[in-house]
Amino acid sequence: MDLKTKLKTRISKDEIVELVQSLNINRISIEEIIDLLKINETQFQASWLMTHIIEHKPSILKETHITQLVEILKNTTHEGLERNIWRSLNFVKIPTSIHETLINLAFEKLENHRTAIAIQVFSMSVLEKLLINEIELQLAFKEILELKLEQQPAPGLKSRAIKTIHKINSMNNF
Repeated sequence: MDLKTKLKTRISKDEIVELVQSLNINRISIEEIIDLLKINETQFQASWLMTHIIEHKPSILKETHITQLVEILKNTTHEGLERNIWRSLNFVKIPTSIHETLINLAFEKLENHRTAIAIQVFSMSVLEKLLINEIELQLAFKEILELKLEQQPAPGLKSRAIKTIHKINSMNNF
């Protein structure tokens, strides 16, 4: 069975792990997986598979792949796909050429109260990586996180926000 057909049906975590392990044997390419992210019937399962692959081998994603993922991220309304792309971006070095776009997207996600908690948490982690040398943006980020903490956030969001605020404070001697 080809990958597209397999990913059209709901698959288990064990099957995902099996696919990741057989990646080299079956010559599944990251390009093929990214193409499947663009098809409604396969996008969630493909994004789940992609996340597991990138977690084990982040070097598989090149700059062109990351740029494609950011374009998909900008245009998707599928929360599962979006969550998995943000999660994947946590494992890779993000090219400088797309920092600004990702920073803007991450801030949008954090400021939108309708954004799913997992998407906010993963975008927060990406933003933390991208703002290492951006003191003014770190301060804006910290303010947003402090506002979120005042709003009785979910435990996962609260935990990530507190850790991020502590990191920003320690990096800037606040």
